[in-house]
Parts: sequence; C-alpha cells; structure tokens
Amino acid sequence: FLPTPMGKGVVSDDHPLCTAPARSYALANADVVLLVGARLNWILHFGQPPRFATGAKILQVDIAAEEIGNNVATEVAMVGDAKRVMQQILEALDDAPFVHAKDSAWRRGLAESVAKNEAAVEGMMASDAEPMGYYRALREIRDRLPANTLLVSEGANTMDISRTVLPGREPRTRIDAGTFGTMGVGSGFAIAAAACSPNRKVVCLQGDSAFGFSGMEVEVACRVGLPITWIVINNGGIGSGVAASEFDRKRIPATAYLPDARYERVIEAFGGRGFYAGSIAELGPALDAALRSDVPSLVNVPIDPKATRKAQPFSWLTRS
Repeated sequence: FLPTPMGKGVVSDDHPLCTAPARSYALANADVVLLVGARLNWILHFGQPPRFATGAKILQVDIAAEEIGNNVATEVAMVGDAKRVMQQILEALDDAPFVHAKDSAWRRGLAESVAKNEAAVEGMMASDAEPMGYYRALREIRDRLPANTLLVSEGANTMDISRTVLPGREPRTRIDAGTFGTMGVGSGFAIAAAACSPNRKVVCLQGDSAFGFSGMEVEVACRVGLPITWIVINNGGIGSGVAASEFDRKRIPATAYLPDARYERVIEAFGGRGFYAGSIAELGPALDAALRSDVPSLVNVPIDPKATRKAQPFSWLTRS
C-alpha cells in the first residue's frame, strides 16, 4: 500500500507492506491500482504515464459518485463508504484468497527499491555537514517528537520531505496542504488543532516561505495560551535562497529572502519563547526545550540555502 498525504497513518508507515519509500517504482510498475478514497489528481500525477504504467487498470472506491473515472477511466467502480466497501472486499477474499508471493518479481522489485531509497535517505540524515540539509534537521525533529503529537506541516520541500522522514502511525494526526497545495494555512491549522485537542502536543513544521504567509498568527497562540511549537526550516527563500556571504541587495533573486532572518524573535515579541538553532549541536537542545515549553515557542532552523531533496527519477507531475 502507498499512503497519500491525507491518508497517512490509516495504516502505519512502519507496516512492512508500506511501499512509500518505493513510491515511483510502485506507481510506474503496478498493472492494477486500487484507489481507496484517493483521487487521480495532481497528488497522484493524474494517473498518467510515465508516472503510471500505460494501460494500468484502476479499481476505484469513493463515496462521491462524481469522482469515479476522473482523468483515467475506471475498470471497476465501487461507490460507497470506504470502510464498508473494504469489509466486503475482505469477505470476498476469504472465499477466493489472493496473495503475491514474497519471491514474486513484483515483491522483489518493491523491496529492492525500498532498500535503495531508504539507504540513500539514511545517508543524508546521518550527514554532519554544516550548514544542515533538510534530512539532517528532520531526523533531529523525528527523534524528538512526542508519541501523541499532532503534526501540521506546510511548505514545499519542508512539507514534501517531512512526509518521508516523519512517519505517520495514526490516522488524522498529520495535517498538511493536501489536495489543494495551499500556502498560508499551517498556522491556522495548528491553532485549530491545539484548540480542539488541548491534551496533545501540536507542532507546526513550516518552511520559511510558508511561515511568512501567516506567521503573525503566533500572536493568537500567545494571546489565548496555546503552547504550540513552531519549527521553521529556514533556507532563506522560496525553493532556495542565497548565502549571507553572497547576498547582494542590488541583485536579489525574486525567490530569495534575507539571509539569517531571526524568525524566533517574532514570537518573543508576544511573550512566547524563541530558539535559534544554527548548528546540529544547538538543534537538539533547542527542540527539547521548545517541546517542553508551556507557552508557545518557535525554533528557527537555518539550513543550507541550496539544500534540496533526494534525487528524483521524475520532474514534478508527469514530466520525465
């Protein structure tokens, strides 16, 4: 199974049959795809080659009849509540069991792709290079998040990479931009989550660009006493920034922000706690202190302005 962003945690990412690390391989090589509540929109590349195999058969479960067959014709349509439909499928499988053998070419290919990609990510997460990259920073965050955290994630690389590094183990515990890919919703999501779940830790993980859209909402959290922890992965721009040593005010790229911006001071202005973690050695203690704080907090994590995600076999959407 391959979880889509809004479905993460329905089955834990730690499950041995989770193929999330082999996402590209799974999509490009599956000859039959069972969509359970998921839709062939931009999140799943509209079901089109080369991201999907040409001629792949789509079996679609959706509660909304108008979603059946969008973008790709559906081989089998099942309109109804996903839980009830899946119960019926399980009953049918009891009468006619179907299993892909562990030594089948399909299972071997998935396992090899998972192992290869996990090894590549592990290497990036273990890097002690400074300034940090996304994976190293996210590893520190992963290792410190309380078990019952409600995680809000927003941004481009920050959100996308965190989907692979920060595991989803329970449903409805991760909130991100989802289908619409909207920027500016993270702080509002976090405030709503904290108001609705006062006994759970809420962490709002954002890129600096995402924080810029609605960062002043930290005032709301401070005013009403919601101990949210904001973590800003600060690469100094939209997509990428410019190192302070190379920053030229007369020739600033449209995507670049001020280097070394001190976002943690924004929350301090309203009575929250701010932390600056400019090195690996500073990041762990800053996160620990922020997550323990009984007032709203923000950890500003400057990273390499040229940091990027693991090499991808495809460009965005369906382009090869």
